[in-house]
Amino acid sequence: MEKLIDTLQLPKDLMLGALNIRLLGQYEAYIENYKSIIEYNDKTISLLGKNTKVTFIGEKLRIVCFSKDDMRIKGCLHEIKYD
Repeated sequence: MEKLIDTLQLPKDLMLGALNIRLLGQYEAYIENYKSIIEYNDKTISLLGKNTKVTFIGEKLRIVCFSKDDMRIKGCLHEIKYD
């Protein structure tokens, strides 16, 4: 499947359903292609992707905006874990 995606020059993240995470320093994260919110409090935000779970750990974390496909998290990010 990946070879076909490369041959057709399609965006891998969208075609494979992968999470796309962009960080702006340690204070903001923009996430695309998440499926659902698993846990949400001021120290931990866990999201489910198609093939993985990602957890943001930090202080004063908050979701400042979200839609069915993307979200923006602000706060002091200390760690990002993938399961």
